[in-house]
Amino acid sequence: MVGRTHTTGLALCALAASSVLAFAQDPGNKGGHQEDAKPNTGQPSSNGPPGTINIGRFLLGDGAPDIDGRDQSNVRYHLSEERRDKTQLVVFARTPQEVLGVDATLRELQELGIGVIAIAPFHRERVGPLNMRLITDGASINARNYGVFDAVTSNPRPAIFLIDRSGKIQMMMSGGIPVDGELVRLTRESLEKSGELVAQPPPTISN
Repeated sequence: MVGRTHTTGLALCALAASSVLAFAQDPGNKGGHQEDAKPNTGQPSSNGPPGTINIGRFLLGDGAPDIDGRDQSNVRYHLSEERRDKTQLVVFARTPQEVLGVDATLRELQELGIGVIAIAPFHRERVGPLNMRLITDGASINARNYGVFDAVTSNPRPAIFLIDRSGKIQMMMSGGIPVDGELVRLTRESLEKSGELVAQPPPTISN
């Protein structure tokens, strides 16, 4: 009797183990661990901004979530109002160096006729002198709304969103912020593609 019970128990354990293994290997199983999937970073190609990318739940052309906060001078920034006047470049930064990198190209970005705002989880004191506007997002509420919050580090992922005057996303990148003029170039190309900026003719070479 004991031998039969022991044999039956082993059979049940083997059946349960095979069921768990089949569930884990089923490619159609979507439950439980979606966070383990490699995210789409939305990085542009070296030839310019792509036609269709996504970050979190957003696609190019989607409406951008509103942003309402106060900058380092305690001046209110309300995206839904600011973008009516001009296209807005929203920069989600993780480190002071990323903010300073964008600040170094601020004049060139503004010459494209856009507004620039940085959103970071720290205050201006960690950055030093700054020309661009900075909103401190200590609780990462805006980063969560834009789908760039990193739950592992509890910080935003570096990201860029170009939002036109109608509130639509015209460019977005995540995972890094371009430097050395690349951000200006990609922004210009996105503005030209959306019709917000007339394409610039190539420079002429004089003999």
